[in-house]
Amino acid sequence: MPNMLRFHQITRYIAQTTETESENAAHHAMPTLMPEDTRNMQEPLGNPYQNPESTQSAQSAAGLGTDPFSPVTPVSVGGQGQSAPTNQSVQTYQLPFLAKVSRLAPIPGDPTNSRYGIVMRLKDVSQPQNGLGYIVRFADDPATGRQNNKQVQIIAWISKSLKVYPTTVPLTNDPSTNDVEGELHFDAWTDQKNLGAVRIQSNDGLNRTITIGELQLDFSGSGYSTGSLNGIATASSVDLGPYGPAATNSAAPAHATNTGSARHPLNSLLAAFWLAAAHFPKLRGEQLGMGAGRIVEIFQNMQNKPLADALDEIIWRGTTNSNTASPFERFAARQLIEAGAGQIREITAEHNLDVVQLDSTGQFWMRFNRNEITGLQRDIVLSVEGALNRLAAASRIAAKYDNGMGLVTTLTEAQDYRAGFDELHEWDTHTSFIQSRADARNSNLTVRGATTARGGMWDVMSRFVDICERLILPYRVEYRCDANPDTGEMVVNFTVPTSLMMPASVLTDSGWVGIREQRAAQAASYALRLAGIIAQAAFTAGTNITSLTVNGTLGSVTGAPVLSLAFTRTPFMMGTVPAFMAGQFNDPALDSDPAAVLQMLRPSAQVISFGPDRGLTPITALPIPQAILAHRVPLWRDDRELPDDLKALLGADFGRDLDVMYDGASIKGGEIFQIAEQNEDSPMSASLEIESALMGLQSEMPDLGERKPLYCEHPLMRLLVANLPDHTPQTRYVKAPDALYNSHIALARIHRDSGDLDGSLAQLQQALALAPTTAQPFVDESITCVDIAGDHAKGADVLTRGLAVAVMPGDVNFMYYRLAYSLWQTNNREAALACYAFMLGMGFHAQYEEAAEVEVRELMQEMGVDSLPDMDAVTHTLNKHGIPVAPLTSQTELLAKAAIRLVDAGFPLAADEAVWALGALSNDDRLGALRQSLRFGVLDEDAVLASERPAN
Repeated sequence: MPNMLRFHQITRYIAQTTETESENAAHHAMPTLMPEDTRNMQEPLGNPYQNPESTQSAQSAAGLGTDPFSPVTPVSVGGQGQSAPTNQSVQTYQLPFLAKVSRLAPIPGDPTNSRYGIVMRLKDVSQPQNGLGYIVRFADDPATGRQNNKQVQIIAWISKSLKVYPTTVPLTNDPSTNDVEGELHFDAWTDQKNLGAVRIQSNDGLNRTITIGELQLDFSGSGYSTGSLNGIATASSVDLGPYGPAATNSAAPAHATNTGSARHPLNSLLAAFWLAAAHFPKLRGEQLGMGAGRIVEIFQNMQNKPLADALDEIIWRGTTNSNTASPFERFAARQLIEAGAGQIREITAEHNLDVVQLDSTGQFWMRFNRNEITGLQRDIVLSVEGALNRLAAASRIAAKYDNGMGLVTTLTEAQDYRAGFDELHEWDTHTSFIQSRADARNSNLTVRGATTARGGMWDVMSRFVDICERLILPYRVEYRCDANPDTGEMVVNFTVPTSLMMPASVLTDSGWVGIREQRAAQAASYALRLAGIIAQAAFTAGTNITSLTVNGTLGSVTGAPVLSLAFTRTPFMMGTVPAFMAGQFNDPALDSDPAAVLQMLRPSAQVISFGPDRGLTPITALPIPQAILAHRVPLWRDDRELPDDLKALLGADFGRDLDVMYDGASIKGGEIFQIAEQNEDSPMSASLEIESALMGLQSEMPDLGERKPLYCEHPLMRLLVANLPDHTPQTRYVKAPDALYNSHIALARIHRDSGDLDGSLAQLQQALALAPTTAQPFVDESITCVDIAGDHAKGADVLTRGLAVAVMPGDVNFMYYRLAYSLWQTNNREAALACYAFMLGMGFHAQYEEAAEVEVRELMQEMGVDSLPDMDAVTHTLNKHGIPVAPLTSQTELLAKAAIRLVDAGFPLAADEAVWALGALSNDDRLGALRQSLRFGVLDEDAVLASERPAN
């Protein structure tokens, strides 16, 4: 039998990208705008728990039509993309009589103290059609040294598509018509009309696109050709002087203050942005975009690069480049350095490690194999994760002040620090959020049509998971829970941060001060406060839970327990929760006083030990209630009787009848394949030895009477028997030995390799009779038909029948891949393309995926199509050709019904893999997290695994 964990979820969280399309109504006076970004490329504003049903991370809400850091073609117009110099050698142009000149108000940052304006035409000089004018500098009068009111130097041109092109000469054609990107450009959000980002192209050789602000367009004017179009700068990371946004943050840099009117002609605003962000920096010898941009763009860049490189870049921008760095960049660099980000490169050289931003909370989540990255390496990884979450907090606060943009210049470094500091002291906010979930609908009370009543084990555990998955905490919390609602008892294990994960310094009026010696006490204080929040979540999840134990484990959910607290419902809900709500636990004075926090929690029982540094030390947790341990008996020896409805549904009388993992036969399943491998050069010897083993196994089989032998490759397949054509409520099944099934599969493959079609098919029919809910016999039969007989039509027919059985994602994916190729070979190209599209769209990332991509490109070339069909078209095509859309609804509905009923009946070990599959099929991380609790409860993970198959 394969290990049931081999199809374990690869990642817990995957960042999801959503894009909101807006209507782009045509308007003769509107500039040509290419919808590029969604407006909400930002962190949630205000209370992080507002509207938890629709919270999106900055990255999932981005929906960028173009990667803002992707290479672009630099403009080479007139002055080769350089601003015009200020000496008299540059050509000057005469303003015509009665010329219309829009003089620009002084804008801070000009090292030449020049005067600038916008002209629609010059003497004997025109501009490309519908342009918004030339940006000009009034030339110096050689006689007086002062600027002349009639002579100007061209320094840039503004296109109708709201792009600014630096040039020193007149233009005859609009560069944007040839897809040449401007040095500065306006990019409309796709989800908000008349609003978009103002961006510049860097001149550092990387051709980065950097957001420097936001414009709101006002189309009430008579037309852009006259320059009468208006706009408002709603956010800016450069000082625009009178053209800047209104002040919203009194402590922010000066550019946040608007000293003039909010509404200005649009070409004047674009000119002001370009002068402040591009022209003046180049005159000062600076790189464009340094110390500018949106915080979420930094986050996106980080997730699009190797993690170590991305972190090093952030550190470089805030340290080596500190003279031009923004306050946020300096803050970010300090946080990452102190967290140990410099050691991430060494870790990534040994292990797979990346980072995503969670859709549900906007917090960062490092993705790694917890069995590989352990100990100090894990502490460093999670310390960096915590630092990134402090940066995410700063992004959220910045977005509150600058119209949701979250620019790197919006907050001071002190305010950036304060954002992360406050996130460590929002316990009243967490408490209010949890309280709000008390009457919230449990969306997983119904899964795939299967519904259960409130108050049962499924409801309590899934509701607890839902609350925990929504918590927006500065450090990751992994957890497992177990409950017996009938007795009102519940136990929760949850992770607490190690001292290394806590901040290493604080920002005071005197500057940054190191606090490394306080980190152990601060980690303990945080852990105890978190224990109170976890306890509230547990009591809120089940009103019938009256007795609760919470155990904090150090660093990971399998770490050593360092605190164990018991709570009784009424004293906790009536005393401790109000203290949280009143903000008493927010007091920073408690940060280094964990003993005081413990006293405020008032547990009914406790096991906790403080070290000399006031940090937590390992303990032995409070005992697990017997009522919970009763449903943690290994399934293979669980003698508890099943409820009558489950007996009929599952063809089983006792819990042990549902086990498929324990192998008590004299010959183990793995030994059969070992025989085949050891006799690879002598198939006859292998066949004889396996047949001998098969006869021995058959002789050992007891008299089954009316019961049927059943082999299931995975535990969830045991729950699908009710869909078998010959199943009745009276049918009962007995686990067939693994070696019995494996013998038929091994013999079938030996016959196939020797070209014996009939012999191979005969063995596969016997394997299928033993394993009617297992997909593998169908796969083997299709391979036999193709390899021996070259019969792709027969192979496709077998796979089509098998897809009606398949549920495991790996089985489904591989079967569609094989089916696609066979259909292609039978000239059923339409159905073949649909199968390829289905399996590639699953995101399973199997080792054969690259081969599938090569094949489908060749097939598409034959068909003369340029793209894969979408899933609606795929489904239509599969139905048209009589191919199941796997897994079938009847299979998943049965799986959900059986799993929920088993959990409510107190048999979580029989349901955990089914719950994982349901979560994987619906991309529901909550079900994936629930599966972990069903699988292990609050017991030691290694002990659980060892108890399941002790004889193997």
